[in-house]
Amino acid sequence: MRAPALLLACALASLPGCVAVTDTAVHAAGTAERARGATRLVAVFPVENLSGKPAPLDDVRRLLVERLTASGFGVLADAALERVAARHRVRYMAGVEAEFARALGQEAGVEAILIPSLEVFEHASPPRIGLFARLVSTGEAPAVLWVDGTGAAGDDAPGILGLGLVEDSGALLARAVDALAGSLVGRLAAAAGPPGDTPGARKFQPKIVYRAEALDPARTYSIAVVPFFNRSARKYAGEIVALHLMRSLVAAENLSVVEPGIVRQELLRFRIIMTDGVSLADTETILGAVNADLVLNGEVLEYQDPLGPTGAPRVDFSVLFIERRTRRVLYSSYSHNAGDDGVFFFDWGRVNTAHAMAARMARAVAERVRLASPTAELRRGPRDGEPRR
Repeated sequence: MRAPALLLACALASLPGCVAVTDTAVHAAGTAERARGATRLVAVFPVENLSGKPAPLDDVRRLLVERLTASGFGVLADAALERVAARHRVRYMAGVEAEFARALGQEAGVEAILIPSLEVFEHASPPRIGLFARLVSTGEAPAVLWVDGTGAAGDDAPGILGLGLVEDSGALLARAVDALAGSLVGRLAAAAGPPGDTPGARKFQPKIVYRAEALDPARTYSIAVVPFFNRSARKYAGEIVALHLMRSLVAAENLSVVEPGIVRQELLRFRIIMTDGVSLADTETILGAVNADLVLNGEVLEYQDPLGPTGAPRVDFSVLFIERRTRRVLYSSYSHNAGDDGVFFFDWGRVNTAHAMAARMARAVAERVRLASPTAELRRGPRDGEPRR
């Protein structure tokens, strides 16, 4: 049993080969062994392309399937997935509707659905990759069980004489898939809820924050994420920022995120068209249809990756939480950052991808939403470069 566990540890590691077996690798192997009985059959949906460009979507999905199979999980065959989708006339697979989730569970024996999304894939030097994946349960009440993402650039850790530069986009993609697969295996092996998120740096805190009241830490809230209104030049920026926020919110034990495919289904059913955000009447309709406590909406003003090795990413967005019971704004904030904020010497602290920076900004928003203090606050953050008082 020792040798297969070590081989599995190599498969989940983010290195191209297994040179030495560390304590972390052994722990990953043991985690995968425990995960074998957690979810027996997973359906992997086609990769949603949010890059706005041609991308190796089939390669991303193939790598994900290989990592899951190597970890001991069964993956529903493509032919079986297509048969169930054709039987129920399903064409949209960037999310999952309630009826389709139930059908996969009842007709194909699927216990969970993996929905991957590719944010960016750049071949040019330095290559860049941004990748999300979320796990959704099947059954009568599909729920988002896990969301994670990874973003990396080939020059994230150049090291001495540039020995750490990654110039092969395929190698960078493999590392990203390995990181997601390792996170997913750990989630499937865990008996408790999703792992907690790590605290974010102060410079990624929202610049403007308003809170009417705090969430009750002893209560579980369900959140419906409505597509963000995109005012930026980046295609699909609204969907990308929504995924970042979902990732941080799912990490909280007392927050439950409604599967976006179900929210989309209700938007279509009630013929709700959001030309400039979501209205209060639309909010009440959505929350009632999906039986959620809060609705998350917002807009994206800028979401830009650097155009070359010398540029810096820029992310600019606002969020709005509306509560169903009181019909009022529970929380709102505005965030903006650049990848070179607070960087003065040797690129120390520089962020090279919009994905990595937006993830930290979304984490900071989620931290404030989950604050237990009952005091209301209306605070404007300091301008860039000014000290906090």
